[in-house]
Amino acid sequence: MNYSDSHCHLDRCPPHLLSETINDAAFLGINLIITMAMDITSAATTIRIAETYPNVKAAVGIHPWNAVPPTGETLKVLSAYLQNGEVVALGEIGLDYQRSQQSQAVQRELLLAELKLAQEVDLPVNLHCRGAHQDMVNILRQEIGIRGIIHGFSGNENDLEDWLGLGFFISIGRRGFVTDEIPWLVNVIKKIPLERLLTETDATGSPSTPADVLSVVNKLAELYGISSERIAAKATENLKQVLRL
Repeated sequence: MNYSDSHCHLDRCPPHLLSETINDAAFLGINLIITMAMDITSAATTIRIAETYPNVKAAVGIHPWNAVPPTGETLKVLSAYLQNGEVVALGEIGLDYQRSQQSQAVQRELLLAELKLAQEVDLPVNLHCRGAHQDMVNILRQEIGIRGIIHGFSGNENDLEDWLGLGFFISIGRRGFVTDEIPWLVNVIKKIPLERLLTETDATGSPSTPADVLSVVNKLAELYGISSERIAAKATENLKQVLRL
């Protein structure tokens, strides 16, 4: 099997469990794991993990929960991290109006700066979007050359059409699908073209791990009426395509 986890947070894995977690994933055939930073501080740890384990690559960025004004110094540090050969995307970045309504203006300012960086270094973005779909789509429609992934998709059919129209890949995780199935969301997920589908866990190493991607693949296989092997292989092929690996 050739599984992939397009989105997790291994920097938050308890250090004594990190090697076991990643090696267990490799044993199961999870050959590509993308671990996400949440801010400048976690970026260094994220890159170090990717440098240590051959089946792990890194994404660095500032999550909207941690949004700060994009000062010259902040962007300089972030830009330097993006030059590392193990970094394959700018993430996790985006907008979250549900979590923090007070920081909406700062979130948008930061996102615009990060999207500009993505254009400059020619890297895809991995986007978090909660309660801000229309603002996010409006921003992306103004940005030329942005490619990427919408993480943990949980939108409706119109939202899906917007993302597909932007050329984005759609990443499906366990929430709302495996662990706590939402029927209407499942009906939307089955409309995702196979050539745009990605799989993820959003795992932190404890209690969730990249190994949990198997449950996502198996559920998708059931939904699409095809084999788990085909889902796993296609999702991995798609991930390599968007990341240019």
